[in-house]
Amino acid sequence: MRIIPTEDEAAAIRGRVLDFCRETIPATVHGLERQGTMSDGDSGAFFKALGCAGWIGRHWPQEYGGRGATHLETAIIDEALGYARAPLSAYLLSVKVFGNSLLLFGTEAQKSKYLPMIAAGDAMFCQGFSEPMAGSDFGSLRTTAVRAGDEYVVNGHKIWTSSAEVATHMYLAARTDPTVVKHRGISLFVLDMKTPGVTVNSFATLGGGVLNEVFLSDVRIPAENLLGEENRGFHQAMRSLDLERSCMDRVGAARLSLDRLVEYVGRNGSDRGYGRLSDVPMVREKIGELRAKLQVARSFGYMIARNVDAGKGVSAEFSFGKLYVGLLTQALADATVDIVGPLAQFEHGSDLAILDGLFPAVFRASPALTLAGGSSEIQRGVIATRGLGLPR
Repeated sequence: MRIIPTEDEAAAIRGRVLDFCRETIPATVHGLERQGTMSDGDSGAFFKALGCAGWIGRHWPQEYGGRGATHLETAIIDEALGYARAPLSAYLLSVKVFGNSLLLFGTEAQKSKYLPMIAAGDAMFCQGFSEPMAGSDFGSLRTTAVRAGDEYVVNGHKIWTSSAEVATHMYLAARTDPTVVKHRGISLFVLDMKTPGVTVNSFATLGGGVLNEVFLSDVRIPAENLLGEENRGFHQAMRSLDLERSCMDRVGAARLSLDRLVEYVGRNGSDRGYGRLSDVPMVREKIGELRAKLQVARSFGYMIARNVDAGKGVSAEFSFGKLYVGLLTQALADATVDIVGPLAQFEHGSDLAILDGLFPAVFRASPALTLAGGSSEIQRGVIATRGLGLPR
């Protein structure tokens, strides 16, 4: 039976993760502007160090490289990593999306091969779901996988592929049966990114870091790399996307931003005759409101982790958590710019930058949080149909 950590144990875990990040991040994040939210780019060195330190996949069974811990413990780790502004794109995709999906749908051989590699920091996954004509409408994807003996031949184009520039593998969705309705005939695969025919192009994002598009030209994937049942990939992918929407890292990042804002207004003056910014009634009111909302997001995230440990279905709860923390981060970013004023716009590297450019980094990255991993509109639809039982 998995042991739920006590409050003191949880505090100790957070402290160890933060100490690890303080020691490791400056040495491994080369040329990346660290952000207040999940990084689009990633550091392979940091991911490897995270694995060597034993922080990856702790809730996985020990025979697969995990520690047999609870999902609650992983949530504690994720929050601490977010608070430390760690580069987490590859970590979240490798653990939350692919690794957890592999536990649900993978064969014993696949689990034994890939999970220990991820836990050790030796395998980093990107997610090949979105396409130019199939973003939120996952069922419209056009990438094809045609069976040819003991292989599948894949052709297509993926976009918005976080961490593809550093990933060793891709969690790939492709259409294996074009004759059925669009939500059927999709299958999931494990793709080695070094396979001939894979081309990755990177482009900068408003939030810093990069996203990628991936072209697949006559890429041959062994049939043993099929994950789950052929043509059942849509249903499996929906479960994978639920797992992606566990957002404790974003809660941690929001906590950091709010803590730094509180520190700033407590020591800096107002130009309106109030003394410090913290003496301005509207500033105090707004920060109090944000603190209350942050505590809701944090409590909700830990409730989800406890429910997962208890074996309860939490699909709608995942969507609520993702929706809420994305909107919270945007509200926090907007409030920070309003409260701090013009100094909030100076980027990392400027002599006028506050807190190494944290505030503008959060502001630039915040719009994507209501799009990436499923738009806010999609989350509201999931909450209405799966959570409240309303008709589609």
